Amino acid sequence: MLGKAYYEGKEIRFQLPQGWDLLVQAEPRDIPGLDDIRGSIREAFKNPVGMPSLLDRSWAGKRITVISDDQTRPTPAVDIVPALLDQLNELGVRDMAIELVVARGTHRLPNHVDLEKKLGKEVLDRVNVSVHDADDSSALAHMGKTSRGTPVWVNRLVVEADFVMGLGTVAPHYFAGYSGGPKIILPGVCGRETIIKNHVMTADPRAEQGTRMGNPIWEDMLETARIAGLDAKLDVVLTPQGKVYKVFLGDVKDSQDYAVEAFNLVYGVSIPRKVDVAITSGYPLEADLIQSSKAIMSANSITKEGGSIILSSACYDGPGPMFHETLSQRPDPDQVVKWIGEGKASPTGGPMASRLRSLLKRKRLVVVTRGIPEEKIREMEMVPARDLSEAIEEEFRLRRQAEVAVLPIGGASFPYIG
Repeated sequence: MLGKAYYEGKEIRFQLPQGWDLLVQAEPRDIPGLDDIRGSIREAFKNPVGMPSLLDRSWAGKRITVISDDQTRPTPAVDIVPALLDQLNELGVRDMAIELVVARGTHRLPNHVDLEKKLGKEVLDRVNVSVHDADDSSALAHMGKTSRGTPVWVNRLVVEADFVMGLGTVAPHYFAGYSGGPKIILPGVCGRETIIKNHVMTADPRAEQGTRMGNPIWEDMLETARIAGLDAKLDVVLTPQGKVYKVFLGDVKDSQDYAVEAFNLVYGVSIPRKVDVAITSGYPLEADLIQSSKAIMSANSITKEGGSIILSSACYDGPGPMFHETLSQRPDPDQVVKWIGEGKASPTGGPMASRLRSLLKRKRLVVVTRGIPEEKIREMEMVPARDLSEAIEEEFRLRRQAEVAVLPIGGASFPYIG
């Protein structure tokens, strides 16, 4: 039986051995990309979700801050931002009155090549673009605290703007429920203290993939976004090929509600029962192992105790900030959470490191990548493989009979038992 996966964004096929039963290949629906992004954005301005028309708003003399996610996210800002700027121009906002902030959170600093690939030369030439620095206290403003006690430190370009709009993509997130929504503010453009205080709540069992309401991390993010003054959020749902499928613009919560519903209709896949082996691709989140681990978490939810997960991902940037350093010490999951609060583990990778340490106690994890040296993978208590064929052959030696699930687009899919 043939299975399908992705590596470096390219489709690859692999053969399952005799004795392995392919229970399901959980692929999203085949959906078209938008033919007219500009028209869709104009329509979204006219009829935003949960707020009055933006076409009727007075824009004269206003300073606008647009926040884009960074190079670790699949949002095709290079296609969206020029159309967004043109729409603002039509409403009387000049390019010189627009600031674009790249919501880096605590991710690695993007270089010029990253920015040009993400935003395009046209955008870099048209408006002032800055990259958020969570550790630059002079560029942050203190806005008080959330009801959970999180200190709200936010980028001054956001706080001092007359209108703030965020841009992102909705997909499952292993502790915030879903990406998109208020995540563009927290962690996107917040200070490190704010991010750490929020992310240590990853130990709460309600902080899980697919859950927003009642999830303390997401609710804290939403409250922070409102305190910071996020006026509108533009969230997109992508096709499996990375094109824009639908645009949702409006109130940060309300627009994410609609985007999540649309996402689940396309990417939600019912699995009849848990499997022995799950084969997943990090695509479209192949930047590093931290981002690709979101595909691991989706696979984990449908894999039996004692089962195996095989990940295929380019991991262009290696393990990710402090990820190998944390996992190679093989700490208990609770210890990693403590390290986040103490600054000894990255708030970017620490929550995922904690989840992986829990997973590795119960399941076998094989990583197919050329982006991380094999020795480093072993030090993280994972199993390296050069390609999927090698990974499957090695796994077949351990279990001659197995039910298998394949998640070709694991970084975006939302499998569930039922």
